[in-house]
Amino acid sequence: MASRSAARQALESASAPATSSRARARGRVAPSTDTTRTTILLDRGLTALIYVALFLYFVYPYSDFDWGWHYRYGEYFFTHHQVLRHDIFSWTMPGYEWVNHSWLYDLVLYVLYTKTGFIGLSLAGALIGLITFHLCIYRTRLAFWQTAVLAVFFVALTRDILLQGIRTQVVGLLLLAILGDLLARQRDGRNWPYLALPVLFCLWANLHGSFLLGLVVFGVYLGWEAVSSRLRGAPLPRRWLYFAGSLVASFAATLINPFTYGVYLEARRHFANPHLTYVIEWMPPNFSELVGMLFIAYTLVVAYGGMARRSLDDLPQLLIAAGTFYMGVNSRRHVAVFVVLTLPYAALAIREVRIRVEGLARTAAAAAVVVAVIGLSMWDKRAELTDFAHSSMVTYCVYGPSCSEGMAQYLLKNPPVGKGFNFYDWGGFLIGRGVQTKLYIDGRMHLWERSDFQPMADYRAIYVDYDMDAFRRHNFDWFLVPVGSPFVKNLIDSEGTGAAESKIWVVGYRDNKVLYGVRRKPGN
Repeated sequence: MASRSAARQALESASAPATSSRARARGRVAPSTDTTRTTILLDRGLTALIYVALFLYFVYPYSDFDWGWHYRYGEYFFTHHQVLRHDIFSWTMPGYEWVNHSWLYDLVLYVLYTKTGFIGLSLAGALIGLITFHLCIYRTRLAFWQTAVLAVFFVALTRDILLQGIRTQVVGLLLLAILGDLLARQRDGRNWPYLALPVLFCLWANLHGSFLLGLVVFGVYLGWEAVSSRLRGAPLPRRWLYFAGSLVASFAATLINPFTYGVYLEARRHFANPHLTYVIEWMPPNFSELVGMLFIAYTLVVAYGGMARRSLDDLPQLLIAAGTFYMGVNSRRHVAVFVVLTLPYAALAIREVRIRVEGLARTAAAAAVVVAVIGLSMWDKRAELTDFAHSSMVTYCVYGPSCSEGMAQYLLKNPPVGKGFNFYDWGGFLIGRGVQTKLYIDGRMHLWERSDFQPMADYRAIYVDYDMDAFRRHNFDWFLVPVGSPFVKNLIDSEGTGAAESKIWVVGYRDNKVLYGVRRKPGN
């Protein structure tokens, strides 16, 4: 028996090398430990590179049109030690009581701008965008190429919001991503999100009005857990009661703000006002452009995830996806909201896509493609990065509201006198630069109304519809508009002089962007 066992072992050991050689020849042997480790390190390194590229892509010269009045509201708080509740910047709505639901953001922006200038505002916006992306996908373990695909969708579909630097909308997207992460942790059985959610909503209600959408998302998850228990024929678990209590506490926490329930009244006015659609961000997106095609492709990825998984547990995400898709179709501003709320689900969907990139050679080839794309993108962006490094009021005007720093310098030395008419997009800039005159309108005022007077409605009648009778009724002392605006030609034509120059207005300042007209005085 012993001799037979020894013979058998000798035979097996002699045949092992041949078997191993044949297996390697057929490619059936698992890769070596060193190769696997190298592939994993390469994957992680490329994922890190994608994050770096994403951050650099979001670094852009600061361009938020509303920078100026946010800055001055923050300055007022630190100077007077109280929240500015009444309008002090316009002659059309002096003393108007405004529910400024972003008052806390104004303080953040003021400190950032005072300490770091426009560069700091740009970097803050880029960092928030990067963190938002990470919060949306980190729970799903993705290969680097899957992360790259989602990064392309994220960059393209949030571009209009994130490339302007830190804004209230950018902060709102981050808070939505944090909400999604907390709700996911709650579904995983964690208890601490019940306490964290009210704290989140307390901050949110003082930073941005999108906290209302956050409450709706919260309610959808809570409602589905109740429906799910009923479908299973089981009583509501104690955890659901904690969840419901957290929602009630979160709602109560939103009332901890300088305007208490006024934030809800302002939200009702906001969505019921027809002038909202006059602002570009609230207009429908243009689906004939490349971004529109990417939006449709991204929506198909989310839909594929729903069909592939076929899980009732996914119903809350799908309901939220359907609702925010509708919002995104009707408003450019909500395209980014749709992406942030559905990106975790898109990550689950794309993880199911079977594309073999295993192995060092295939990983290296895919890596080369990713690196080439990143390199080309950065090369194409080199001009913006250079301008970012030299950020100033001039670059802000170039990338932002197309204003003129020369105009600002002139008006600081020669403040306009009397009641004037100004271009809507320049209101925040003039306030921020400290021009000592009251304005006709600025970015805060598109929904303001007093005694049936609506500055936005009047502005559109004058500047967009060229209603010169409405312009003359105000008996303006000056106006400040883009130099090539059809408004100027219509103003001259309405005087009926047949001349190329106005008999009522004289040029106070003019450059390649701005025309500042002042009413002629007797003898001038």
